Amino acid sequence: MCKVLINEVMLGKRSVGFECYSTENKDMVGLTAKQIKNALKEGNAVLGFQLDSSGQLAVDRDFCNNYMVKTGIGSLSPKFESDCIVNIMYTVVGKVGTEYEVVSSRFFHGMMAEEKIKTLYELRAINGIKIDNKGKIQMLYPAVKSSSTKEAASKPEIQTANIAG
Repeated sequence: MCKVLINEVMLGKRSVGFECYSTENKDMVGLTAKQIKNALKEGNAVLGFQLDSSGQLAVDRDFCNNYMVKTGIGSLSPKFESDCIVNIMYTVVGKVGTEYEVVSSRFFHGMMAEEKIKTLYELRAINGIKIDNKGKIQMLYPAVKSSSTKEAASKPEIQTANIAG
């Protein structure tokens, strides 16, 4: 199992860590840059991050279009402001049947239909997927696998997303 980048936490202009979703425990965990760097060096997956050629922690822009930065209570803004016109980001963490399991920067955890995922992709408000030339959604990492419908029925805590679009 792995961790997935959701938000960065700032104290003033200084980064104090990151809020990541644990696919194993299905909850949020706080990690420092040092913890993430050590996990990556040990071969553990922390999706949304990579080590650059000099061994420094960097955002994996192939996986992560953008992410939110938390600077206070309820205060979220996009890390890469020129890339994003929304104030909430979603990250795909799995697929159950025809729906996608997502976690938002405001900690919503639920299911979304393919049409909503495609709309969020056009707005550059979703991470963890790419859409090919034929309009097919491609998951970007092997750590997240599609679940069967039986597994989905055993996860009652997952809600259906209700967003405009």
